[in-house]
Amino acid sequence: MGSDVVGLAPEVRQDSREAVAPREALDLSIVIVGYNSREPLGECLASIRDHPSRASCETIVVDNESSDGTGDFIRENFPWVRLYENAANVGLAKAVNHGIAESRGRYVLALNPDIVVTEGSLDRLIQFMDEHEDAGIAGSKLLNTDGSLQYSCRRFYTFWTLLLRRTFLGKIFKESRALRDYLMLDYDHEESREVDWIIGACMFVRKRALDAVGLMDERFFLYFEDVDWCFRIWRGGWKVYYVADSVMRHRYARESARPGLSRQLLMHVMSLFLFYEKWGKVIYAVKKYRRVVLRTVLLLSDLVAINLGFALAYLLRSSLKGLLEKPMFGVEIYAPFLVFANIVFVVSFAFFGLYDARSGREPGSDLFLKVLRAAAVSAIIMMASTFLTSQTLYSRVLVGTFSVLTVVLVTALRMLLRTAHRHVRAGRFDLKRVAIVGTGETAERIARRLVANSELGYDLAGLVATGDEPRSTGFPVIGKLEDLPRLIDELRVGEVVFAEPELSHDEIADFLLTARRSTVDVKMVSGLTGILTQRARVEEFLDLPVVSFEREALLRAGAGAKRAIDFVLAGCLLVLWSPFLALTALATATRGGPLSKTERAGLDTKPYDMYTLRPTERPSALRRFVDRHGLSRFPAVVNVWNGEMSFVGPEPVEPSRVDEFGRRERVRFDARPGLTGPSQTSLASGGADGSPAALEVYYVQNWSLGGDVKILLRWIGRCLGGRCSC
Repeated sequence: MGSDVVGLAPEVRQDSREAVAPREALDLSIVIVGYNSREPLGECLASIRDHPSRASCETIVVDNESSDGTGDFIRENFPWVRLYENAANVGLAKAVNHGIAESRGRYVLALNPDIVVTEGSLDRLIQFMDEHEDAGIAGSKLLNTDGSLQYSCRRFYTFWTLLLRRTFLGKIFKESRALRDYLMLDYDHEESREVDWIIGACMFVRKRALDAVGLMDERFFLYFEDVDWCFRIWRGGWKVYYVADSVMRHRYARESARPGLSRQLLMHVMSLFLFYEKWGKVIYAVKKYRRVVLRTVLLLSDLVAINLGFALAYLLRSSLKGLLEKPMFGVEIYAPFLVFANIVFVVSFAFFGLYDARSGREPGSDLFLKVLRAAAVSAIIMMASTFLTSQTLYSRVLVGTFSVLTVVLVTALRMLLRTAHRHVRAGRFDLKRVAIVGTGETAERIARRLVANSELGYDLAGLVATGDEPRSTGFPVIGKLEDLPRLIDELRVGEVVFAEPELSHDEIADFLLTARRSTVDVKMVSGLTGILTQRARVEEFLDLPVVSFEREALLRAGAGAKRAIDFVLAGCLLVLWSPFLALTALATATRGGPLSKTERAGLDTKPYDMYTLRPTERPSALRRFVDRHGLSRFPAVVNVWNGEMSFVGPEPVEPSRVDEFGRRERVRFDARPGLTGPSQTSLASGGADGSPAALEVYYVQNWSLGGDVKILLRWIGRCLGGRCSC
């Protein structure tokens, strides 16, 4: 029967009837991931059936959208297997995690479908794990199909190991000491012992160890997920063992090592990069100083844009020399001016915060306005310099064109870099590892949001407990607060979030003093966020550090300026757009006329009628276009002109909802409702919880004309792209 597995990834699954039976605790859960592997998988399941464990056991198969009839084959021949069928090939690590999430055993055995279980091998693994409480992962001795030994336990990779394993040098230096140490060739494989890692074909895992280190890292689609898992097991204080008296057979194809370029080789190389991007010391050192790297990249990008802008401006001015009175001098004459212009632009950009750490994350509208302001200042300085030279050599037309082109090119190149970086992060590279201090509801909520929104660029290392008995959250607890400085270095943590509002300031201060050399960023969830959303700054008062709050932003002068701008702009739009609006209204008209009036609560909760295009039950293609591009709300410009609304402000609400807002949320009624606003564009970043109500309170308390322009630009961009919400 079909069902969705609650709490897992959104892929649609179908499970066997046994999967929905009552789930009592078991000793062992065997998880097998299949992908077009019906024949070897059948042999594997038959061996489990023929050589069962004496302990209580279940077998789970997660099929990654096989096209060879694997699902029907298992249902027909192995009805005792719990089968989950993914709607797509989600990769090995993610599929294993699906199986673990559905398992009931205190131990989990992750098997490849090309493994054959032998008599007693399962019970020997269980016995070994019971006798070795420090074992987090164990692996059986694996034999090739001809009965020869397969070197399935390894040392961690070194530079020389990678060089010999992944280049032609490995064929030349087959007896290299680096290779022998890596494959543990000189070790007696008839003896059980601790090892660095075991290959993922057979991994016997203690469920309790997963509470400390987490499941497989789903960034690894295939390859290196086993190395990473064992590496984290060791980091978490557990051990990895090779169990010699538990024997299984394995068809080890090692497809990634075949000559020539193949998909398997590319995936192996990609996974290798992911592993070293995650754990490499050199890359970690670069990440620790990512702000320096970011500023350097932005500076080089800006210099390219500035000089390209000058070259284009010079070519354009040269093409107009017949139309302008003043002569055009050779490019060599402009060399000193170009050096001066580079310095002026870079200094202006730095002054306007374009090299700050947050400049890489701000919306495109914010970036454009910053570049525009900095370029305007630079243009004024350069124009003034043309008057101060002893000879008027520099064309002011060129300077003006140069400044405009610089604004366009700097913004475009930065947005191009940002897009490229988003694609890099989509591939799960360059993630910032974060540790969350706390195991309460706030910490769990933050962790879930970070995991669900990978585009934010965070990699969750785990939670840090602040008490003796941490609350269970489903996320790994990597240590206690006193362990945090050590964990930062061991787990390559780049940011720490204190998510326990009740944690004392002394404890946080002690950490900041201890970790001041670690170059980690620190964020703190505090009960003060309710008042810190107002404009606040730290300053000195009577030789004491104090937090100073500015007065509310929407004072009479500011509100008057905002109203004047709304009035003028609304009048111009009504004159220019009235014909188009009339045609749109007639073309999309329904019964009752093209316009509708809905009562809304305005400034100081005073009711007013808001004008919009009347909605339709069956919208036409034209009407869908109108709605997607924000034109259905355009008649409300009349409300703006009347002073009942503003172009930017809180979302209009029905008068019946006024009483739903709390004392602080009613601040939203201190401003006129807007055609658009922060809750629609998600531009404002303040607020204690990021909810629409919190964003609107933040907007009212921190209003500025520049902020309105940013919101309008973002809204216009969404409307032009057909993503407008009305």
